[in-house]
Amino acid sequence: MKNILLYTDTPQIGGAELQMFLLAKFLDKSNFTPILACSNYPQLNEWCEKFTQEEIKVIRFNVSHKHDPRHHTNLKRTIKQESIDLLHCHVWNPASCRYAFGLKTPTIITEHDPFKLSKLKTLFKKNSLKNVRKIITVSANNAEKIRDLYPTEASKIQVILNGIDTAWWQSQTLGFSENDAKQIKEQIFHANANSLIITTIAELHERKGIKFLLEAVPKVVAKHPNIKFVIIGEGGERYSLEKIVKKLGLERHVALVGRKNDIPKLLKSSEIFVLPSRREAFGLVLTEAMISELPVVASAVGGIPEIIKNGENGILVESENSDAIAQTLLELIPSPEKCSKLGAAGKALVLEKFDAKIMAEQYEKVYASTLS
Repeated sequence: MKNILLYTDTPQIGGAELQMFLLAKFLDKSNFTPILACSNYPQLNEWCEKFTQEEIKVIRFNVSHKHDPRHHTNLKRTIKQESIDLLHCHVWNPASCRYAFGLKTPTIITEHDPFKLSKLKTLFKKNSLKNVRKIITVSANNAEKIRDLYPTEASKIQVILNGIDTAWWQSQTLGFSENDAKQIKEQIFHANANSLIITTIAELHERKGIKFLLEAVPKVVAKHPNIKFVIIGEGGERYSLEKIVKKLGLERHVALVGRKNDIPKLLKSSEIFVLPSRREAFGLVLTEAMISELPVVASAVGGIPEIIKNGENGILVESENSDAIAQTLLELIPSPEKCSKLGAAGKALVLEKFDAKIMAEQYEKVYASTLS
């Protein structure tokens, strides 16, 4: 039995943290014992509770910010006290793997969203990566970025695609009825029961390109007025997006509904899913829409083309191109057969390639080879 310490210095919850939880949940417990180490920020409490419910030990570090030197001292003490065999860092602060610097414990890292750093941070990162046994990226696109940024470490890079808990997703909508969808449309989406719903789930951040989706809405509703665009998520761009909605007179056709629970049911109450990102490391939310059998429209950026094969299980459009989004939607809306075909193909691909159990099995092989 090998003890694996899953460590992150993240102050917030996002896709990377979901992947950490799923990895811990699905690891083969007969061979590996996962332990979570993270900061004591209150916003992590609910996430940590999910690990506890799976009977996974959680250790909280008393730190005040991402550069707090107590990250290192806490990490060093935890490795000794818990007899850690392998340290698995999930990078948030780009230079955070430096906290493992000088430790004798075998270390691997997962780079969830690599990008170019300042000269000082790049120096920290290069020195830290020398001690890392393996660098995992969540897409081939990310792997290429790491090779460009740190060519001397290219031999350490391996791609392991993100996954979702497909069994859980499907269980959440068992017995889901038309009446359930009707209630969601009326009460949450603020739409008519017979409205066609086009949904986006994303942080309200400029990198998600939501303004380009909003600029496409007038062309779509001019031909199909019984459509509601629903944007699920929160973030710093909310105010500017609300201004665009008001400026374009889209109050009847666009709803920014904030963060929501019961995402599987909300997706099941939708007809089309759009992710208009300007930059996207992977696009995990696409797999969630696909397991829900929605046709998806997404920007051809980052790791998205590794999920969406254009015309087969979704539609790819040029990033920052409102006309392309509008034209694609105008082709899909009157074609329920095409939507159904894309949705079915998307679900089949997720079950085959993007199940979290597959992801965990691939990490187990990395753990075993690193420890051997």
